[in-house]
Amino acid sequence: MRISEVARRSGVPATALRYYETLGLITAARAANGYRDFDDGVLTRLDLIEASKELGLPLHAIAGHLDTLQTRSCTQVRDDLRPLLADRLRQLQAKQDRLDRLARRLAAADDALARCPDSQAHCQSECALRLSPDAVRS
Repeated sequence: MRISEVARRSGVPATALRYYETLGLITAARAANGYRDFDDGVLTRLDLIEASKELGLPLHAIAGHLDTLQTRSCTQVRDDLRPLLADRLRQLQAKQDRLDRLARRLAAADDALARCPDSQAHCQSECALRLSPDAVRS
């Protein structure tokens, strides 16, 4: 099938398909006219790529995972994939912790600004976005 049909059936843009091909994630035969000719298996492979991307896995890790799927047993795939997923989960938890700290800082800044009195004078330091260490840790 041509790249336009793969794009239509998979929902993956042709530009992404070409990029995946340069990375070796998918392959296509070339017709005599130079057009790419994909077999039906590319759709299953694209499903795996897209599912892996949704898990936040980088393309180089996905490439390794796809290779593992084709060459190893289910047990080996499981044993290879679980540490990768655990590492991704740790990364997301660290990011969540940073976002939680930022949310607390923003809430404290908003609270401090809400208490700032109305005044036509130049802003004083008590109205600035300075936060006490206690406001950030809470």
